[in-house]
Amino acid sequence: MRKIAVVGAGGINSWVCKHLFDLTTIFEKKELVLIKVFDNDIVEEKNILRTNQNFEVEDLMEPKSEVLGKRYSFLFENGLITEDTISELETYDDIILGVDNHKTRKLVYEFCIKHNIYLLDLRAQGTQIAYYVLNHEKGMDYYNKKFFSNEDVMDRKGSCQFAADVESDHIENGNKIIAFYGVYGIFFKHIRGEKLATDEWSVVY
Repeated sequence: MRKIAVVGAGGINSWVCKHLFDLTTIFEKKELVLIKVFDNDIVEEKNILRTNQNFEVEDLMEPKSEVLGKRYSFLFENGLITEDTISELETYDDIILGVDNHKTRKLVYEFCIKHNIYLLDLRAQGTQIAYYVLNHEKGMDYYNKKFFSNEDVMDRKGSCQFAADVESDHIENGNKIIAFYGVYGIFFKHIRGEKLATDEWSVVY
């Protein structure tokens, strides 16, 4: 059985959950896959405006991971990954990461390198979207320099969306595009054992 951890259940990964469910249903692999969603947030009104995230009005004030878990018959935990809980990820084959918090991102990167776990990191900042598949051969020094050396970025809290894209309603498009592409264009190739053309990709549209 393949075990997949979805870390974060917001703008990107709420849609990732839908596509993972569809993927397992389309290819009749549902009984062979265990998926668990980790997030500590609740559904707020801003999350459902313009279908920014994959939630409905009736989900308001409910835990995001629980809503998605019950909807798609996934396991769920109403808490985000921390230093105290990250050891739970050791039993998973694949991790799909979709978080705003860089400290959490660094923690998961370090853990996946240490335990040789597949990691797909999906990102969206309105009209800028990206994915990064962890390359274990590069090591943590490479990723520390690339992502985690800026103290201001590491300390940033809240949404990472560009103000201009918030004003022009481009947030939900980036979330949906990278979630769909991440599952069907990247993760599907991984579970089929196919090699990607590149482990790192970003675009502004």
